[in-house]
Amino acid sequence: MTKAPVFIVNPKSHKVKERGSVLESIAKDDDSIAVIHFDGQAPLSDTLSPYLEQGVDTIYLEGGDGTVVAILTACFLDQSRSQSLPRFAILPGGSTNLAHQVFGLKKFDAATIKHEIDQSKNPAFNSDMTKHRALLVQTSDRQTPFVGFLLSTGSLARLMLYTQDNLHGKRRGAISIARAILKLIVSPRSTQHSDGLALIRPSLFTRIFDDGGELSSEQTFSMFSTFRELSLGLSPFWGRGEHPIGFTHAAWPIRQLRLGIAKALLGGAPQSLEKHGLTSEGCSEMIFRSEGPVILDGEELPMSEDNIFKVSVSPDLDFIR
Repeated sequence: MTKAPVFIVNPKSHKVKERGSVLESIAKDDDSIAVIHFDGQAPLSDTLSPYLEQGVDTIYLEGGDGTVVAILTACFLDQSRSQSLPRFAILPGGSTNLAHQVFGLKKFDAATIKHEIDQSKNPAFNSDMTKHRALLVQTSDRQTPFVGFLLSTGSLARLMLYTQDNLHGKRRGAISIARAILKLIVSPRSTQHSDGLALIRPSLFTRIFDDGGELSSEQTFSMFSTFRELSLGLSPFWGRGEHPIGFTHAAWPIRQLRLGIAKALLGGAPQSLEKHGLTSEGCSEMIFRSEGPVILDGEELPMSEDNIFKVSVSPDLDFIR
């Protein structure tokens, strides 16, 4: 018999806070559904772990990309204790909802979700499913990985923090990102980070190879993703082939800074981007050392003492559409 799903709601996520929670409206009429409120403060694994140990097979989650990162990371923590991973159903509840755009629920009104849950009690019912792999991001001071879909370093990571701190008003998400891009194109050298230094500036990026060799250089930014496209329809990965991870690296300095930033952020042909010092490739894993910040799906990751990260890829994850 299919177990009742668990609902996880982030009450501080932008859309949930503004419009209320769809999942809570369903759960109030169904006592079999457990609701976990996660606001990014208390460790989610403490609350979620008992349900995973009981074998819950479906998690509905309502929040932004940061909430998705927290839930997947908590589930992988329990998988390390020999628990299998559940299926996931994502509702757009945050200011950025890229994961929902790629593999979230196509219809996420209360009536449709309730019908899906009722139908799932029939053993013959099959949900519309899709599979996707996530990034596993490991550091030397953690036994289990952070789990997400877009990892960024250098100036791109600072841009994401700048957007959150300065440009997320009532109109959030893609609009804020577009405003940040426009600001950078107009005044790339004068736009400042919270430390008072230029947002676009060099940082050291060191790629560490299996034989122990290292290759260091100054970068503008680097990013990794299992996605083919990002918000606003950007496609910043090429030369990837069939590899599960796309990796794009921008050397410092970007030649013809304004034009290079415009092409890098708004998208451009690979040959054109390469003229400005950008390269892109595919990989299945990479070990690197980077100065902070490092951002995973909008969430800043803690830096270990050695500043070393290992990026690899998860098994297929199941998402209900």
